Amino acid sequence: MNGSSGNGAAPGRAGDWANRARGMLAGFPAGAAKEAAALIVACYERGGKVLACGNGGSAAEAQHLVTELVGKFERDRAPLPALALDANSAVLTAVANDYGYDNAFAHQVDALGEAGDVLVTISTSGDSENAVRAVLVAKEKGLATVGYLGEKGRGRRLGGLVDVPVVLGARDTATVQAGHLVLTHTICGLVEEALFLNKAVFLDRDGTLIVNRHYGSDPDGIELFDGVVEGLLELRAAGYKLVLVSNQSGVARGYFDEAAVARMHDRLQRMLDRHGAALDGMEYCPHHPEGDTSPYAVECACRKPAPGMLRRAARKHGVNLSASWMVGDIEADVEAGRRAGARTVLVGPETAQPPPDYRAEDFAAAVRHILVVSGDVPGSAENVASFGP
Repeated sequence: MNGSSGNGAAPGRAGDWANRARGMLAGFPAGAAKEAAALIVACYERGGKVLACGNGGSAAEAQHLVTELVGKFERDRAPLPALALDANSAVLTAVANDYGYDNAFAHQVDALGEAGDVLVTISTSGDSENAVRAVLVAKEKGLATVGYLGEKGRGRRLGGLVDVPVVLGARDTATVQAGHLVLTHTICGLVEEALFLNKAVFLDRDGTLIVNRHYGSDPDGIELFDGVVEGLLELRAAGYKLVLVSNQSGVARGYFDEAAVARMHDRLQRMLDRHGAALDGMEYCPHHPEGDTSPYAVECACRKPAPGMLRRAARKHGVNLSASWMVGDIEADVEAGRRAGARTVLVGPETAQPPPDYRAEDFAAAVRHILVVSGDVPGSAENVASFGP
């Protein structure tokens, strides 16, 4: 051994790539990134999707972008539709074999793209032929287009074709790719902030808001628990959306129909609205796999403990699930909230495994805990603890 690191690296080079990235990021194109994010937000608001493509490292970045949109970046929330055109090796190689690699992305844009969608093309050179052809087809079909580019791509074909060129100020590929990663994070963060800015409290119905009647379907039998109206008003004043999520397997079992559920919910809303505490949304699941009424006697993704109702409501109301709560009286409520990414409160004597984030004696105690933990009232969580976790 000669005392060197033994990794073959030239002395003093270890920090060069970081220094290049630091210099490039000092001139990060924040304005263009905001414009690209706004284009994608508008696409999602009208029900569209994002397509992304690139070659080599740019293909990996296209998949990275899609991953953050379909999954999440920083917020638990409803998934956003996105596809990486370089991810399906069977399609990619079939199209390239039959029509040439230059058409590998254009062919997919023609098949999958719709007016109002967004195509994101990623090219450090700004001159990749398959990316250029994808943009040309996208423009013909009415898609908006974004280009991730490097300094060399500023004056090349993609830079002049896309609606929003985002140019990272570096000429070497490695530094541009580092900037593209930061650009993906910036865009995804801005998209999440724009689309999922609300927080919510998801509320079970029977045993949480109203007295639990066995398969209750008579609106005249609705009885609100003490403190419910006051608690809902406090939560609304703190900026929470209020959304009911209720299992109604009586429909699947043939005890009542969906019209009966609608009558129950209409009466409940009118009772709450008299005090200014009407709910912002109502979701219910009519299914049960052991039911005997078609088409409801099925397994589904919405019946708690599945998180489907919460995710559906999050999409409708633009809810950041990470900043939200699920309040219910049984284990299925807790599990649904946990799987959706919300914090959970279990009201009453039941237990749950895994345990909820908090156990409260009644609805009023649940509300106090939520407000204290969220910083909406003075005090500490310990001061309002009734049962604890």
